[in-house]
Amino acid sequence: MYRPILSWIVFVLLGGAMGYLRYGHGLPPEYVDLFATYGPWIVIAIHVGVVLMAFSDSVFQGILCLLIPFYSLYYLFLVSDAFMIRAVAAGLLVGIAQDSMLVFQRESSRIIEWVNAWIAGGGEHK
Repeated sequence: MYRPILSWIVFVLLGGAMGYLRYGHGLPPEYVDLFATYGPWIVIAIHVGVVLMAFSDSVFQGILCLLIPFYSLYYLFLVSDAFMIRAVAAGLLVGIAQDSMLVFQRESSRIIEWVNAWIAGGGEHK
């Protein structure tokens, strides 16, 4: 009974703090760049933790988390009963998700351009 209530309190406090630090001018501009630098690594760590948690629940759930994009979020928020992990992950994502998404989008575009150039070059590495 108390775990869901406590997890909501943790989410509101952590999410509010992360939102204020990132979007409410709670940090100087040079420190806001740290969200873009370290945010993707935190997102990857959260993903690895969710995948490990899914594997401990069921091998099938773990494989789905590995193979299907965004299934780890589905698993964390709709399948799992880990209220506190859900609250901490959601609270952290309030502040780092946007910058992390932009970094992942830029890196995936760079990889796609490299693969397209490799295919257009007949398989030769430039």
